[in-house]
Amino acid sequence: MTQQQFKNWLENLKRAWETKNPNAAVDLVAEKFLWYETPFDKPLKNKNEILKEWQTVLKQENISVSYEILSINDDFGIAHWNATFIRLPSKEKVKLDGIFKVSLNEQGECIEFHQWYNSKE
Repeated sequence: MTQQQFKNWLENLKRAWETKNPNAAVDLVAEKFLWYETPFDKPLKNKNEILKEWQTVLKQENISVSYEILSINDDFGIAHWNATFIRLPSKEKVKLDGIFKVSLNEQGECIEFHQWYNSKE
C-alpha cells in the first residue's frame, strides 16, 4: 500500500461520513473483507452489514472528521482520527478519538479494517 492509496481511502471515508452517505461507505470495501467496528465484535463480512452499520450516520449532524497518517507498510496503514458530531434527536455533542488500521487491495479497496476509539458525550 502506498501513502497516496491510504490517503485516498481515508478521504473517501471522511467524505462518506461527513456527507452521511452509507452507500459511499459500502464502496470503500472489496467483495471479500473483514470490518471490525470494535476489537470485541464479530467482523462485518458483507456489504449489507456495512450499509446497516452506517445507517447510524443518518442520526448525526454537524459532522467533522479529521485524520493523521501515522504509519504505512506494504500490508497496512495506521491513522489517528478524530470526529465530532451532534447526535439526533438528543442534540448531544459527541467527540471521538481513535485509531484505524486498514489493509487495502491493489484497487484501493479495504480488505481488512480495525478501529479502536474513545468517546466523550
